[in-house]
Amino acid sequence: MLQDLYAENDGFTMNTMIIGVGYHARRIYLPYLMENESRGSLVCGVDIYSQKEKIAEYLDTRGYSLPMYYTDDLEQNSLSLSLDKMLKELVSDYHVDSVIISTEPLMHHKYAKWALENNLNVLMDKPVTSEEGVSADLVKSRKIVSDFDELSELYLQKKERGLVGAFSLMSQRRFHPAYTLMKKKLKEVFEATNCPVTSIQISHSDGMWRTPTEIIEMDYHPYNQGYGKISHSGYHSLDMLNWLQDFAGTGEKAYDRVEVTSNFVRPVDFLSQITLSDYRRIFPDFDKYNKYTEDEFCKATENYGEIDAFCSIAFKKGEKTLCLGSLNAMHNGFSQRGWLDSEGRDLYKGNGRIRQESYFIEQGPFQSISFISYQSKEINPDNNQSVYAFGGERHLDIHVFRNNGIYPQWKTHEVFSIKDISQEFMTGYSRGHQEDARIACIVDFYESISAGRDTQSDLLDHHKGTYLLSAIYESEILKRSGGNPMVQVNIADKKAQEVDYVYEKTESEFATPAFA
Repeated sequence: MLQDLYAENDGFTMNTMIIGVGYHARRIYLPYLMENESRGSLVCGVDIYSQKEKIAEYLDTRGYSLPMYYTDDLEQNSLSLSLDKMLKELVSDYHVDSVIISTEPLMHHKYAKWALENNLNVLMDKPVTSEEGVSADLVKSRKIVSDFDELSELYLQKKERGLVGAFSLMSQRRFHPAYTLMKKKLKEVFEATNCPVTSIQISHSDGMWRTPTEIIEMDYHPYNQGYGKISHSGYHSLDMLNWLQDFAGTGEKAYDRVEVTSNFVRPVDFLSQITLSDYRRIFPDFDKYNKYTEDEFCKATENYGEIDAFCSIAFKKGEKTLCLGSLNAMHNGFSQRGWLDSEGRDLYKGNGRIRQESYFIEQGPFQSISFISYQSKEINPDNNQSVYAFGGERHLDIHVFRNNGIYPQWKTHEVFSIKDISQEFMTGYSRGHQEDARIACIVDFYESISAGRDTQSDLLDHHKGTYLLSAIYESEILKRSGGNPMVQVNIADKKAQEVDYVYEKTESEFATPAFA
């Protein structure tokens, strides 16, 4: 058994191959694993040829010695026989037993399946999987669930035979002290009153302003592959919708199905909000950078992925509603971008990107929790003034209100600031409490394998979030094709269930929908 091997060799370090060395990996995985003692040691990396120069420059600048191997886009997209051969040779040559998958979402399922088939532990970025064109094709939106089922079954087989110790998803909010504090408070009241979460509202804005030309041509956190915000940072909020409530277990207050309705803002809608004429008024030199007319833009982006997504969710036990939820996920929100050319800028946390996030949670008449984290400026590693204040880089406050008319020992109001509950791991441009939580996720991945326990973000614990991701896309597709957008999903079990729709059509009618 893997855990026996690691337990017998307390100083044993797991050799890790990283697949995908883009902005996110260069910001989080490499700095931590290359500069800190850890059970995980990066021994080689894999990426596509088009990124070779950028990666080489990064490694040279940081002084990292990491052997890199490259493939082309076509080989990666199909995970060709030649790529499979190269990966297996790397596993053998470098004695690899763990893999970090930090590619864009379309490649997650392919690489994860390959890794499990080759008995490798997996730490993978979210979401579990997505499909090109998923936001406009019902068959592809359903495939999110079937792909998850396939990986789950394979993972269980390998885990039961002791061939794989862990498959963890980088959902760092599960490791973040503010979110774990909220969950602790919710669980305390549930244990005292048997009242579940009765409503939860989540809002998350990236402040990621893309110009019309970038929307068509930019492949980082793209829309041009038919998915967008919900498959990007929106998945973190989906995960929290479920994770913050799972203290109810499988008892009478645990929901077993959801009803979902969603609305998207797509690129064609966005161009109506900020027109080409508006851009010209704001940026006098706009036409030097813009390549497309309005007609060309709208034709090209008709089935692009979502920029914003607002979703209404009813969490139900049978026919009874236990909790009402809303998820407002935005790429198009308050930004500090004031320039047209993004060449050479960090697209992960730079280019004017500002995060603003809030949670409003009610637990019947017993408890209310307000979580707000509002930035007003881009990250500046040279500025340490007022970073925890409202609008500061690390701002995050939690307000907890409780009914002490029933329980006099409860405080009516408590306030928690992230500066009092966080533990800092990262420095420089990678600092911040979300980055610190990502490091905790990495540590948990390796420690769980050596201890023979499940990770706190185990693949199987993401079944509800994955079903919701699929249902949100399906609701939008139904609406666009003239159907009833209400989607009902059974999510009681870890094994995916068949999706039942209020509005029924054949799959062939949805494969290439004709939109009004």
